[in-house]
Amino acid sequence: MAEDKKVAPVFRPEEKGLRKVFGELEAEIMAYLWACGQGTVSEVFKAVTAQREAAYNTVRTVMERLAEKGYLRCDSHQRAYIYTPTQSQEDFWRQVGQTVRGGLLQDFGETFATHLLEETVRQCDLDDLDRLQTLIESRRSGTPRSGAHHEP
Repeated sequence: MAEDKKVAPVFRPEEKGLRKVFGELEAEIMAYLWACGQGTVSEVFKAVTAQREAAYNTVRTVMERLAEKGYLRCDSHQRAYIYTPTQSQEDFWRQVGQTVRGGLLQDFGETFATHLLEETVRQCDLDDLDRLQTLIESRRSGTPRSGAHHEP
């Protein structure tokens, strides 16, 4: 499936890890495929059922839906379909973070931005604080931010 077809994830802050954005089986499938790089339904089924009960058809259907949503790409190889994540796990989390942060900024604006900045400053080490200071000074002077890319 095309990468631009991605469905915006639902974010569940009370859950842990991938469960914040995927259902339980979806999370297990994505974790396996990110770890291995790719896999057939059969391979994923074996990995998933080593930890829990699941029907082969259920695993296949969930993988097909993940492909329809744009999280997996499905390629036919001989008689097997090989599923590959459409983006790295790091890129996925970056996208989720941007989506969640953008929604919070849109709904809560300055209140959220101030809280995020205060929390970031509280948790930063001195190097991170120096980078933040450089960004602040750059913004005040109207010059483009320095090459150091760091998302708080």
